[in-house]
Amino acid sequence: MIFSFQILAQESSPAITDQVNDQAVATPEEDTELPNARRIRRHLNLIIGVEHDEEFLIPEKELIYKGRVDFFDMKRIKGTDFFRISPKKVGNGIVTIHNKKTGQILVELRFDIRNDDIEKTLREAKSLLGDIEGIEFKLVNGIILLDGYALIPKDLIRIAQVLKTFGDQKIRSLVTLSPIARKKIAEYISRDVNNPEVSITAVGDYLKLEGVVNSEAEKNRIIRLVSLYMPDIVIENAPDTEHIKIVGRKSSGKIEELIIDLITVKKDEEKSEPPPKMIQIVAHFVEYNERYLKNFSFEFSPRLSQVDAAARQPAGGSLTELAQLIERLLPKLNWAKKHGYARVLDTGSILVQDKQTANLQRDVTILKGYIPGENGAQTPDIASASLLITTVPTIKSERSGLIELKNLTVRLSDPNENGTATTNVTTTISVRDRQSAAFAGTIKKKKDADFGGPTGAGAIITLNQGKNYSKNTSNFVVFVTPIIKASASSGVDQVKKKFRLKD
Repeated sequence: MIFSFQILAQESSPAITDQVNDQAVATPEEDTELPNARRIRRHLNLIIGVEHDEEFLIPEKELIYKGRVDFFDMKRIKGTDFFRISPKKVGNGIVTIHNKKTGQILVELRFDIRNDDIEKTLREAKSLLGDIEGIEFKLVNGIILLDGYALIPKDLIRIAQVLKTFGDQKIRSLVTLSPIARKKIAEYISRDVNNPEVSITAVGDYLKLEGVVNSEAEKNRIIRLVSLYMPDIVIENAPDTEHIKIVGRKSSGKIEELIIDLITVKKDEEKSEPPPKMIQIVAHFVEYNERYLKNFSFEFSPRLSQVDAAARQPAGGSLTELAQLIERLLPKLNWAKKHGYARVLDTGSILVQDKQTANLQRDVTILKGYIPGENGAQTPDIASASLLITTVPTIKSERSGLIELKNLTVRLSDPNENGTATTNVTTTISVRDRQSAAFAGTIKKKKDADFGGPTGAGAIITLNQGKNYSKNTSNFVVFVTPIIKASASSGVDQVKKKFRLKD
């Protein structure tokens, strides 16, 4: 009977079909749920004892709840679209909210209810371990789980001590030592060894040493440096499973087993002088100028003027006649104040071998303007600015990194509005590796003060008062920083990254 009714509705007109469908939906005896593409879907994390208000934009109609409704109580706040949810017990599941009349699903709610004790433990654990970089706090199956990588073994020890305080039933850890830390250690060791023929790379938890040296003593020195930089050993106890058993390679606990020594010593006939060290000379020229100007003047100097009879205007009163005979009748008051400063930083850098002469010169041509020439021609006014660095660096001691800069000569020529300022410095100093020294500087201070004012020529009476005050301060300092490098290619990767260069 129902099947015949549906066929008849499909063959009818669209208006009759819509009317029949509306009647079918409104029939209370029909218990099927209608699909709803606009169904609201939410996922809530709830805590027992803490009420939660959630907004659902659904019509105010009589509703029914299906699913795991025994885990919480839920009711609408009167006059609003907010529903107050009161969790009752721990668990998770899905609850759907339906229109009681039509059976339409309005809201699909997925929930996860936890105990308040877990939240308290999570807050306390974050307060104790929040300053350790690289770890994350996760809630898995009612247990707090620490995951991530620690940079140093001392962080792992601290995590273990905190976990022991709370117990295994509340918090556990999967944190391991970061592999990036071992790569950083390899970079520091390579910088300290400072031998271009020896390479140190990190392979997992191991350090691989490769290359050739001239003597056994040099090889032993490198191995001792590597042992000095090696951190504490972290032995991971792999849990036994049903079918397999994992035994770590670091179970012996010896640092020597983590260092793979592949360095060979050259034979006597293969030995050669080591290549000379490279030294980078960086010079900074710092200049600070400060200018201050203040002037004040008051002038009252009226004077008589001769007026021809043809230029005399008709008499319009005593004020008009007085204005035609006396000039500068009103006093003049001038006041000005100016303050400014300038900081100039110029840097020069050059890379040279040990005990070789380094020379860096840079010339810049500046167009200041044009000067009138013959026959109305304009001649350009050109000024040249130059920078010159000359020295002979010598490494006095590789262990202490002491470098002697012989015949250090610096010349700086800077054009300005008053001319060209040239500074020449020649000296010999000793500086340690990667340390800066201010070896030259000049200080210039100038103050000018003028009082009074000009006398008015031809004035009946002169009353003037003025003061001009100016102050100029100039400081110029030269810094030098020597850097010992194993080869000329050291630091090229940073330069390529800065200028986005590719091989």
